[in-house]
Amino acid sequence: LTSLFLHNNRFYYDGKIYRFLKGGPSNSGLIETLSNIYLNLMDNFLIDQLSTKQNEFYGRYQNQIFFTWNHSLNELEQILKSMKSEYHHLSFDIHIGKNLNYLDLYLENRH
Repeated sequence: LTSLFLHNNRFYYDGKIYRFLKGGPSNSGLIETLSNIYLNLMDNFLIDQLSTKQNEFYGRYQNQIFFTWNHSLNELEQILKSMKSEYHHLSFDIHIGKNLNYLDLYLENRH
């Protein structure tokens, strides 16, 4: 059933009918569930990396991930390198700084 859904998903736009060639609508319950199953592997990888550290925070909403890092830049670069290697088919926008706009939030590290 999943294959049938993914290969036959259509949408209507500007008077024409189109078919998704890759992926599907993000507001679809099935797509959201499949994304969560897949991204759970990456969640576990990052949580394992962060669990050995103190005072770190990890969050994800749909495909938007953020985490805090208060240790060496070299360690962080190694984690990001491993993540990019393991999940090479995903694109990552990496931003490093003391503040972050995440969804409708502004987060700032003041320490």
